Amino acid sequence: MTENQNLPWKRLAAEAIAIVASILLAFAIDAAWDERNERMEEKEVLRSLQLEFEANRDEAANVVLTHERALRYGAELMSLSDDEVLALSAREVERHVGYMAHPRTFDAVRGSVDALTSSGKLGILQDRSLRDALTTFVNFVEDAHEDREYMSLWAMIIWQEIARNGGPYFKGPESSTIEQCADLRSEPDCYRSNLMSYLPAATAEDLLRLRKNTVLIAYVNRSHESSARYASEILQTRDQIEKILTLIEQNL
Repeated sequence: MTENQNLPWKRLAAEAIAIVASILLAFAIDAAWDERNERMEEKEVLRSLQLEFEANRDEAANVVLTHERALRYGAELMSLSDDEVLALSAREVERHVGYMAHPRTFDAVRGSVDALTSSGKLGILQDRSLRDALTTFVNFVEDAHEDREYMSLWAMIIWQEIARNGGPYFKGPESSTIEQCADLRSEPDCYRSNLMSYLPAATAEDLLRLRKNTVLIAYVNRSHESSARYASEILQTRDQIEKILTLIEQNL
């Protein structure tokens, strides 16, 4: 009998198959483990994104509301007669002066999005629609930066013109008087107003004088034009935020 005939071919084949199978199984286990870890990481990322975009949704809504209020006060001031201006309450006068320049901006929370992008790990999100929606959101925010600059520029010009006409004037807390603030240090608006309370409060006569300043009103109207454009961009961004939150909810 030859040497080849003496080899236990069946046993060797079975052992070879067992070795290959064990290797393939190990690869499968590693792949499954990696997949499990990636999905767990994806869930953590989705939860972080959800928290950020819930905050972004609220902030965007507040920013738009502020600009709408400023535009409403601007239109109202131009519609009032001199006597109606002089009859305004102290609080109304303060708000009319304050909303002549109110360059509030949308400061998006982007920690998770920027971390995913900078690390090249955006692909951890399985849903391509969500990845595309996040990229679009970032583009919307960055596209609005130009109008942010315009608003800041016009606000500075308006404040300078008000200063040439007797300002700056005291601006109290939005929701209460300083006396009603429970804790000045824990309420930023109250704290700031308290520190600046030495400034004179604008009177109805001051407001009327400001309104009769055609140069100032031209600046205000130009500023409000930028404000309206910026608000429309933030509205678009808010719609994108809602879309992102819906996609996150679907993937959690």
